[in-house]
Amino acid sequence: MERVRIINLTPHELNICDSEGKIILSIPPPKDVPIPRVQVRSEIVGEVEADGVRIPVRRVVYGDVENIPPEREGTIYIVSTLVTLALRERGIIRGDLLSPDTNMDSVIRDSSGRVLGVRYLQTVW
Repeated sequence: MERVRIINLTPHELNICDSEGKIILSIPPPKDVPIPRVQVRSEIVGEVEADGVRIPVRRVVYGDVENIPPEREGTIYIVSTLVTLALRERGIIRGDLLSPDTNMDSVIRDSSGRVLGVRYLQTVW
């Protein structure tokens, strides 16, 4: 297994947990690096009616991704899943971009349901 440097480019601390849910690694976000973001626009495309209430339906279109750092050998960047999906949609494949896996078998929550950490990182490539 190759050793890598992990840079958390999400706006919150990332906690990696072991199989019992104990935090084994905490990765804070950097203070002076811009967070990658996806430009989003939406438009009303219709509505649905339920119990006499009309609910507008929007179509969301994801645009450009901002603040993606250049690839650096031996470095993994943690970004939001939305960032990786928006890049994939544009045909941009970056093996150095991973995101926290918040699927039910990975996420660790406290008794109030607040996310404490994840067991896995994920890729969409």
